[in-house]
Amino acid sequence: MHEYSVELRIHGTDLVPATITQELKLEPCLVREVGEFRGGGTVWDKALWAYSGFPAGHSKYWSSLEGGLKFILDRMEPFQIQIENYKQKYELVWWCGHFQSSFDGGPTLSAQLMRRLADFGVDLYIDNYFGESEPLID
Repeated sequence: MHEYSVELRIHGTDLVPATITQELKLEPCLVREVGEFRGGGTVWDKALWAYSGFPAGHSKYWSSLEGGLKFILDRMEPFQIQIENYKQKYELVWWCGHFQSSFDGGPTLSAQLMRRLADFGVDLYIDNYFGESEPLID
């Protein structure tokens, strides 16, 4: 089985996550501040604002990567002007978790979605995990 999590992530050394929340009026699913404890005796050197379309603490998994990306794109495309400004100051990425319980298969993206992603202008990163995940969203 293959499941996916999807977030638009904005990060940078001088990022103030609360400013992004205030400007976009969207609730992030994850926020990190520069200097927060990371684990292993280290701290985060970049702040992070991440949006999945769901509130913090409510991780959601999709049965298709395309479905998750479309869901967030639909919510983020109205903010294209702000996103363009953020791209000048910060690093942006579509962060996608691919959770798999077998070594076969993987995501398929339609040409239409790839066109939308290209027009949005943010790189796509897929992080692969082997094991079980949470219940799916269709």
